[in-house]
Amino acid sequence: MNIGMITCNYFMRIYDYKTPEPFDWMQMCDKYRAEFTREDFITLAKEIRDLKYNCLEIWEPNFSYKVYTEADAKSMAEELAQLGFKKLAYCIGGWGGSDVPEVEKAYKFAKALGADVVTGCINMPTADVILPEVERCGQKYSMQYAIENHPAPNAESPEDVAKLCAPYSTVGANLDTGIYNMQGFDVLAAADLLKDKLYHVHFKDTIKGGDGCLPIGDGDWPIDKMLLKLKEWGYDRMLSVEFEHHGDPAPGLKKSIEFINKVIGC
Repeated sequence: MNIGMITCNYFMRIYDYKTPEPFDWMQMCDKYRAEFTREDFITLAKEIRDLKYNCLEIWEPNFSYKVYTEADAKSMAEELAQLGFKKLAYCIGGWGGSDVPEVEKAYKFAKALGADVVTGCINMPTADVILPEVERCGQKYSMQYAIENHPAPNAESPEDVAKLCAPYSTVGANLDTGIYNMQGFDVLAAADLLKDKLYHVHFKDTIKGGDGCLPIGDGDWPIDKMLLKLKEWGYDRMLSVEFEHHGDPAPGLKKSIEFINKVIGC
């Protein structure tokens, strides 16, 4: 199984892991685009490899198509391969109808990185505006888009995600296990429903009705059964561990990959 990590696990890094008050997610994203350098990103990638993750999902503000060129992306891909990363994915956060002009820019950049999937949520009310452009670019660049389940007005339920994926050949699901669990969905049933369109997994552990991430194995749903289900299916895409934490996430990420490897027998 390809065990990766999404770089937004380190979203508090730019604040030296001291949460500012008030904290604003969009301001933090802008701060990363403005201040987090290519060298900073390579340092982060090396730390992630040291934690034994062999794949990487690059969160857009960390290495942004809005800041860097396709040539920069190709150079980064070469350096990440030298570090030992086997697969890359590119997370753009989410798109709605007003983001149509952004889609091809992001796909060109992700293609230059060597990613085979772009991940993010989709605004439900404008899905019929944005998804045809996502499909066009997916076919043009031979890439896939994996819709991440997020609270409304985004595609939220497994049925919502399945409905949006159905008409398209390059659009599938990014199963965020932690969000489904927090919202009270049956995560295993959601995986079964989306199995044939499962292009990516955000592997997150949580508490039902809670708020925030836990290290993998510390939540209250049968996450080990999810791992064994994916193994039984022969799932060969990226399992991207997500542990957004208001502090240094490294200890929790280390605990997470140790739990995963123990369950799947690595």
